[in-house]
Amino acid sequence: MKTSASKISSFFQLVANYVEEKDRLTPTLTVNYKSPSELKKLIQLEVQEAGISESELNKLIRDYLKYSVKTENPQFFNQLYGGFNLPAFMGEVITALSNTSMYTYEVAPVATLIEEELIQKMCTITGFSNGNGVFVTGGSNANLVAMFSARNKAFPKLKSEGIYGLPVLSMFVSEEAHYSFVNNANILGLGSNNVYKIKSDAQGKVLVSDLEKKIQLSLDKKEHPFFIAGTAGTTMLGAFDPFLEMAEIAKKYKIWFHIDGSFGGSLILSKKNKALFKGLEKADSFAWNPHKLMNIPLVCSAILVKEKNRLYHNLTDLHDDYIFHDTESGSCDLGKKSIQCGRRVDALKLWLAWKFYGNKGYAQRMDRLIEMASYFEQL
Repeated sequence: MKTSASKISSFFQLVANYVEEKDRLTPTLTVNYKSPSELKKLIQLEVQEAGISESELNKLIRDYLKYSVKTENPQFFNQLYGGFNLPAFMGEVITALSNTSMYTYEVAPVATLIEEELIQKMCTITGFSNGNGVFVTGGSNANLVAMFSARNKAFPKLKSEGIYGLPVLSMFVSEEAHYSFVNNANILGLGSNNVYKIKSDAQGKVLVSDLEKKIQLSLDKKEHPFFIAGTAGTTMLGAFDPFLEMAEIAKKYKIWFHIDGSFGGSLILSKKNKALFKGLEKADSFAWNPHKLMNIPLVCSAILVKEKNRLYHNLTDLHDDYIFHDTESGSCDLGKKSIQCGRRVDALKLWLAWKFYGNKGYAQRMDRLIEMASYFEQL
């Protein structure tokens, strides 16, 4: 199909109609639900030999929107995200329109500088004065990179020699922690049986006494404890673990301390609620998902690390001159610190939204969210 201004205009008219309809929705219409069998009859899913017309294409788009969940609706209360953010939506459209990747400055000059700016801003807010980071494909992957970083720092030769001959590596997470930690233990070859689940109190916070007890148990078994995870906003209760006490234990036993802020991490933008993060600056890494409380379209996630060069040290030496070059811009190539090669521009939508609302606007948003949560708890 030949691209033309009229076709693009027609598409954006569909988008405008959807947004206009969204603004008229009553709070109950979050989804026009159909069973799988019903939906297969309503939408022609099969890709056929011959192509379709523009009008048929537009109908498919309308049907997709008609039967999809309206996550921007105020009554959408599913997986901890929702709402509509116009500046971020604009960034998402421009990202698709410009269609570039984040491995080199050469192919993504403005996007590279935007990501670097945001990473440094987020590190400053986090308390990682000499830190670094990279955008990743979700909180689960942010936690994976944190575990990967901890493992490779503990055993630098592992990059070339592999896990053979290493002691059993053990890690410690709350029983309320996200399931990605157990999955990641499998991915990294550590084994889910070597993930120690730490007990929590009635509010969902880690019991520090049980953490130290489990570490000692692991040491008695001649294992090598290498990773502790705290959570800033657990999935079930929104609990914030006692980070300062956990950081002290991590320091005592020389273990990497990571904080998973995938859900509640953005509350750090609120001065009124910053006390929740006491001890964060002592952590080694922090997962932050702006696609949750900052209302950025999925996916928008970052992993931040305290040690500036850690993400570069994670990877094998990159000498692939077909992509990375020794030029004046080569030092800006973000692909050298990412486990992905092709990587989407997820920073633009966050940058535009943050520029639009400012620090003050997002701080007010976080305060309002806490106010609503407190009100709901009282009810």
